[in-house]
Amino acid sequence: MTNNNDTENNQVITRPVLFTSIILCAINLIFGAIVYPRLPEKVPTHWNFAGEVDGWGSPFQGAFLIPLIMIGVLILMFFLPKIDPKRKNYAKMGKAYSGIILVMMIFFTVLQFGSLGSTLGYFSIHSVPKVIMLGVGVLLIVIGNYMGRLKHNYFAGIKTPWTLANEEVWQRTHKMAGPIWIVGGILMMAVGFVPAQFTLGLFIIIMLILALVPMVYSYVIFKKLEGEK
Repeated sequence: MTNNNDTENNQVITRPVLFTSIILCAINLIFGAIVYPRLPEKVPTHWNFAGEVDGWGSPFQGAFLIPLIMIGVLILMFFLPKIDPKRKNYAKMGKAYSGIILVMMIFFTVLQFGSLGSTLGYFSIHSVPKVIMLGVGVLLIVIGNYMGRLKHNYFAGIKTPWTLANEEVWQRTHKMAGPIWIVGGILMMAVGFVPAQFTLGLFIIIMLILALVPMVYSYVIFKKLEGEK
């Protein structure tokens, strides 16, 4: 029994991804420590869709908030499969779960270097939202690519009452949603280059489509399967 559990746990997050994620966390912590003495008293921590800074924090927040979030996310993603009642399904996902974790770590790394780089004047502070939109787009594309491989579970994937209640609804919903998320990611990357006054509206429209279409689809498929019984 112990050997089987060890095998399942090892397969949830592949060793290369776990190792790379830990290295990325360390790199971001080290980078934060290096630039910390050079940061101003007020560090930009949030940008609106017009590219304007609308949130400020301390040098400590600017240097270490993102690395600490990365560490928290990695720990959470490592332990969630262990407490999921459907933990055995994680081993069936192949590299999907690991791939999503890795792209999240890379996304946070881009945010860390982008925000601190702009704060230190290496490039325009107004370009950070564009970098974020590009990063979100890539994140959506990668998740969409892996979407169809996500097996029935309670933490990762499209969780509606109907996907959680029926494994076939789960599978069909995720296979349908994958291409939509990929297209949504491409559109999100394009949004980074449109005039600032349109960015927020387009962002909301894309995210609503990515959320609502799979939700409605899962309900329709669930009702269809129920009617066939």
